[in-house]
Amino acid sequence: MPTIFFYLLTLLGCALLYLSHRHQAWLRAPLPAWPARLAGACMLLLALPCGLGFLGTATTVFVWLVLQMLAFGLFPFIALLLGRAKA
Repeated sequence: MPTIFFYLLTLLGCALLYLSHRHQAWLRAPLPAWPARLAGACMLLLALPCGLGFLGTATTVFVWLVLQMLAFGLFPFIALLLGRAKA
């Protein structure tokens, strides 16, 4: 169960940070900046203890960072797949 929470909290935290930016393309208008960014940062920080439950310290930090890089790299392309990209 901590495995699911680790991945879910990390991805949801990244999604909230992405959706609060003015250049996001998923929604018509970005989410309110400070509440969404605070919630996203809290989710990212809460994911770390979940990862420490089943991985070592260095492995948890590595997987956490790589998952964030993957999410922030792929989130803009999801708008292209949904057909909502701005021209």
